[in-house]
Amino acid sequence: MMKMKMKMKMKMKMLVVYILVLLSFPVSSSERTAACRHFSYEEPGYWVFFSDKNGVCFDPYDFFDSKAIERRKKLGLSLFDTLDFPVSNDYLHQLGNYVDSVGLVSRWFNAAYVHAAAFQLTEIESLSFVDSIRPASLRLLLASDQEETDEQSLLLKADTALLNAQLRHMSGTMFHENNFFGQGVRIAIFDAGFRGVKTHPAFSHLINDGRIVATHDFHRKRENVYVASTHGTMVLSAIAGMLDGQPMGLATGAEFLLARTEIRREPLAEEKYWLAAVEWADQHGADIINSSLGYIYHRYYPEQMDGQTSLVARAAHIAARKGILIVNSAGNQGNDDSWRIIVTPADADSVLTVGALDYPSMLRSPFSSVGPTADGRMKPNVSALGNVVAASRRGLAKPQGTSFASPLVAGFAACLWQMYPNWSNMDVFNAIQRSASLYPYYDYAHGHGIPQASGFFNQNAGFQMPTFDIIAENDSIKIMLRERIDAVDQTSYAKIPGNKYLYYHKRNADGRIARYYVVDLQDADKISIARNAFDEGQSLFVHFNGHTSGISVK
Repeated sequence: MMKMKMKMKMKMKMLVVYILVLLSFPVSSSERTAACRHFSYEEPGYWVFFSDKNGVCFDPYDFFDSKAIERRKKLGLSLFDTLDFPVSNDYLHQLGNYVDSVGLVSRWFNAAYVHAAAFQLTEIESLSFVDSIRPASLRLLLASDQEETDEQSLLLKADTALLNAQLRHMSGTMFHENNFFGQGVRIAIFDAGFRGVKTHPAFSHLINDGRIVATHDFHRKRENVYVASTHGTMVLSAIAGMLDGQPMGLATGAEFLLARTEIRREPLAEEKYWLAAVEWADQHGADIINSSLGYIYHRYYPEQMDGQTSLVARAAHIAARKGILIVNSAGNQGNDDSWRIIVTPADADSVLTVGALDYPSMLRSPFSSVGPTADGRMKPNVSALGNVVAASRRGLAKPQGTSFASPLVAGFAACLWQMYPNWSNMDVFNAIQRSASLYPYYDYAHGHGIPQASGFFNQNAGFQMPTFDIIAENDSIKIMLRERIDAVDQTSYAKIPGNKYLYYHKRNADGRIARYYVVDLQDADKISIARNAFDEGQSLFVHFNGHTSGISVK
């Protein structure tokens, strides 16, 4: 009781100091009201990491869903990985004596999330079973925007073309023609809410078949996730929605785990919810996780987007080692000069990172974040449409963002995994990259291009006759097309494959891309680049119409 009174007195002193500071500045009444409304009585959040898991008990058959057991056995993984062991209840109980409350607990990191003041941290650090303390410092960025209609019937002709493009730009209908709809694959979706899913006709096949296997709201600690936001609703429709019998995504036959992890009014809490959700998804047998989310550090440190620093990136690595394929949006900071880099956990090398393409150009959407990672690795891995027709609470929406490119690829992955059930998660990862439209070429805007289902059905898809020649002259490098390209009408989706873009980049000796370009070569048959535009040690790599080649220039 005495301890609680001391804490209350301290918080009241903090509030008084805050109000005095606020009143000392010449601000308007509206500004003062807003500032008071956003003042938080809660102490900052921290992760407390424990030194061991001594004395805990663990029964994998009691803890894991049968699909999680099956996944581990298929990969030859131990069912008794100490990462899965619970955190010591004794440690949690003792920690509770030093803080107001103990929040979410992470088995994988052997850690607990707490709110604590500076003097409490000093006491906690002295405990023999505490290894370290780390502040929670990530801020959520939902990777989408939307234009929503009020009535489902308002599907215009242009929208129908876009709906068709959602599947056909990946030649995804070939999966369906061969009866691959993602059956037997379990997909977890981490998002801000799934409002309207239980009643929207686009999901009736999932509800009626019982293929929403489990749900959890990690903020409210309950199973109901059908609240707050339609962002997850739209994402789910891009994976498995059905509109009057027409698929909106590729994996209409998959099973789903729905996790509400994002609470916009609590921006520094989502990291803990994401960590809790990835462990929950593993426990419940997820094969694929779609995370149409990105996190940046509260103080905006792009150099920390290296795939190793953030806890969510490290958790993604663990999930990958346990056989889960994580598909994550690249982020929507492409127009933000202060933050153009890929966000975390999309910065992790074991995460399949998806950039967004504009419709109908099929080139990078201006908002889509670009690579590389802070440590120079290639990201994004692939790209897909960032403009979609999606199911929303009141009918249909036309959202845009890397949020919707990611689920389109997640659905692709589910169908591919059904086709090759003995593959590992990284087999699927690598096959998707190799199938992409630009592979083996890549750039930091499009990755390896658009995944193509045709490559898994057409045995000759991997062979491509040269489509151009690179000719080195004294003062220039010429790229000569072997066939002249005629102009095409870009207004029709059916003619988009006729858009003849030539991609090329200048690559340094260390493998990093110095500059990259996309050139529209309609009504042209060559391009010339001055030799003096290249620095010492640079090479030129070119991709055009399925063929990639390169030369060392200096």
